[in-house]
Amino acid sequence: MLGVQLGDRESSASWREFFKDLKRRGFKGEHLIMGIMDGLPGLESAFTEAFPKAKVQRCVVHKLRNIASKLPRKIQKDCLDHAKRIFYAGSHEEAEERFHAWKDVWEKIAPRAVACLEKDLQAVLQFYTQPKPLWKLLRSTNTIERTFKEFKRRTRQMDSLPNEDCCLRCIFAISQDLNQTWSEKRIDGFLKMQQKVVA
Repeated sequence: MLGVQLGDRESSASWREFFKDLKRRGFKGEHLIMGIMDGLPGLESAFTEAFPKAKVQRCVVHKLRNIASKLPRKIQKDCLDHAKRIFYAGSHEEAEERFHAWKDVWEKIAPRAVACLEKDLQAVLQFYTQPKPLWKLLRSTNTIERTFKEFKRRTRQMDSLPNEDCCLRCIFAISQDLNQTWSEKRIDGFLKMQQKVVA
């Protein structure tokens, strides 16, 4: 965890301030390759402004939810099952081929769903530019989403958080605890990459 900050519902201004704070504390981001995000425009614009060399990976899970919202219920399952295959291809090229095959099948039936994916296709497929062992980890924001769920779970048990400082201290303590847990875990993709580098 690099930073914790109270903000205004994920606005561009809040994210800009967050990234400025990271840089003030020494995180320059010169070697930052990618930011994985859910598609909120405030986050994406602040991120690309702060780290112009880094690419944006749009979360596949959030994108599939966006697509689902543009589909009639009766075809949702079939269309989404077909779309999911795009994100389990063996290469970027194969993923694009699968997208075009999906588009050919669904464009006339569900044009809004197809347009939703097509407009962000390269950002959703950005994870394919990284080593294959990392793809599973990089294609979604699941790791950070689990962190947010843990924040909610632990703070829900408290009777109250009387002020912002108390809230921030609580979130910081939970973050420290999570950092300790993460430092003891081996992330599968990183372990495979480490083995490749050593070999």
